[in-house]
Amino acid sequence: MKHKIMFFLPRLAGLALLVGLASLVLFLLFRLLLLVVAIGTIVAITAKLLSGARKKWMQGYPPEHGLHPHFRNPGHSNPAMPIATQVNAAIVPIN
Repeated sequence: MKHKIMFFLPRLAGLALLVGLASLVLFLLFRLLLLVVAIGTIVAITAKLLSGARKKWMQGYPPEHGLHPHFRNPGHSNPAMPIATQVNAAIVPIN
């Protein structure tokens, strides 16, 4: 019996070492993922706050080059494909 324990003890120690290293790697991987998510959240919130502050700051100033020609006259629209005023739809039976 003593010889069986001495035979399995080094293998058991090696297995424990491998499991410990694998758990350490997984722990560091998930910690890195958590850090990336936290940094991304901070960057997104900061960008949103700075964008809101910039919009408030620029609110009183007109655009530098004026409005786009398409938006100068709201009554005038120039669609790429005109909308048909009358649609002649028909139901076609399929045999």
